[in-house]
Amino acid sequence: MTWIDLGIPVPLECPVPYQPYEWPMQDIQYLVTPSELILPSFEKVVSMRRTRRSFGYLSRNKLAEFLWLSCRTIAKANSSLGFPITQHPTPSSGAIHPTHLILGNQSDSWVRYDPGEHALATLGELNTRLSGLWGAIDEVIDPQSGTVLLLLAEPGKINAKYKYGNSLVWRDSGVIIGHMALVAEALNLNFCPLGITGEPWASALTEQQIFVGVGVMLLGSRPGI
Repeated sequence: MTWIDLGIPVPLECPVPYQPYEWPMQDIQYLVTPSELILPSFEKVVSMRRTRRSFGYLSRNKLAEFLWLSCRTIAKANSSLGFPITQHPTPSSGAIHPTHLILGNQSDSWVRYDPGEHALATLGELNTRLSGLWGAIDEVIDPQSGTVLLLLAEPGKINAKYKYGNSLVWRDSGVIIGHMALVAEALNLNFCPLGITGEPWASALTEQQIFVGVGVMLLGSRPGI
């Protein structure tokens, strides 16, 4: 058996403050805050959840509901890490949430979800650096009219508090993907995690290579709904 030992994460005796990457804030599109969502019971969501591989066009309102229930910042607090710690719908080691969400479809540019503002912002000149990812997706599955979700981890954030934090980054990603699958089912959306990670395009997004791809998924409307 081949096993890559990522070490055992332990908190550092003293945090090493880290300055997170400052994303371009261009063409910001604020999303509607969902209200009075009528959702099925948790038991029904769990029993009905399936990986579904047909992806229709996703309306902006439906996307707003999905992101609100899966990724938004609920609360934040000051910390000694060089950036605020935050509460999201999903748990994260040390409330650090080192994972960013990038969205794209084949008819538009890639955008980043801003969890604090519940908004989408274009990537500016960084957009073209992700174009090669479509070829990798096509080798796995036909994206049809679906929306691609790319998880970008910023390991510097987790390393501000933990020694051997890499496995925490992967667990953070896994928690997000599992949570998204349940949210998608609750909203009658089709959701499919892919085996690819988003590399090498994710790490090449910036010259400093401060990001790493930790997950790619497809999300779309469900035929007949």
